Amino acid sequence: MPERPRPADPVRAAPPAGPQLSDWNLLRSFIAVYEAGTLTEAARRLATTQPSVGRHLRELERALGEALFVRQPGRLKPTERAHALHAAVSAMKASAREAERLFAGARHALVGTVRIAASEVYATQVLAPLVARMLAEQPELEIELSVSNRAENLLRREADIAVRFFRPEQEGLIAVHVGNTELGLYAHESLLQRHGEPTGFEIPEGAFVAGFDREATPLAPMVRGEPPARPIRFRLRSDSILARQAAVEAGMGVAAYLVDVAATRPGLRRVLADRFGQVQEVWLCAHDELRRSASMRYVWNQLEQALRERLRPTSAPA
Repeated sequence: MPERPRPADPVRAAPPAGPQLSDWNLLRSFIAVYEAGTLTEAARRLATTQPSVGRHLRELERALGEALFVRQPGRLKPTERAHALHAAVSAMKASAREAERLFAGARHALVGTVRIAASEVYATQVLAPLVARMLAEQPELEIELSVSNRAENLLRREADIAVRFFRPEQEGLIAVHVGNTELGLYAHESLLQRHGEPTGFEIPEGAFVAGFDREATPLAPMVRGEPPARPIRFRLRSDSILARQAAVEAGMGVAAYLVDVAATRPGLRRVLADRFGQVQEVWLCAHDELRRSASMRYVWNQLEQALRERLRPTSAPA
């Protein structure tokens, strides 16, 4: 008696669930049609023929079992399914473009996003011009500038690279000391013309000392020699350093500046240099991924070179 055939393994015999999209060209044509709105324009962007794009679109719709576009006069209107599909494959488009660049020999191109953290003053007055230059030189590079007077946590990936005024204590970070600056008191020359050069911490009537509002910054380490007879009164208080400095540069008061920043602001003069000042170390810090990311290394190298040049000690005039 012949042996009865064994039933097929239900798991191995079961057809795969859903359509199988093994041909990237179908999705590539779909994205082009979705973004261009017509088969003709999609074919032009892909450097192919309209019949080829139309065939790809029909194959994709057949695999999905439904239409992706509603044909209207002069345009193809995406359906809800088309919107969902485009959202799902947009990342694939970016990955495919990067792969095409690599296969085309563009391994030197820098792509991706690098997040830099810096204080309010350094981000706006020092790093912003450097970032603009980097973006001009590397069209595929994107930079996020995180502006905050608190220290970003690099290990939690709140930033990729940070400029700090202290040596980081966290393990697992790359940190390089790029130079020193100093914190000093500055006033605008228009204020000094009205009231003269101050000889102590007593500020003339009508002027003010600008300081922090909610944040507390101890002044004792910055005072040289005898401390002021009375506590310094901050008549203008703001946690925004730029707001305080804008008032000072309007000729209305005195505030602390980093000397390398003050040197670039017209009309500022340092006052009480023998009574007030504090050296500030400048550190460039990064997550360990710096060793594996070409974009991060590029940004790091540009920042390190520019900051070292900016903070290079100059010899005192004879």
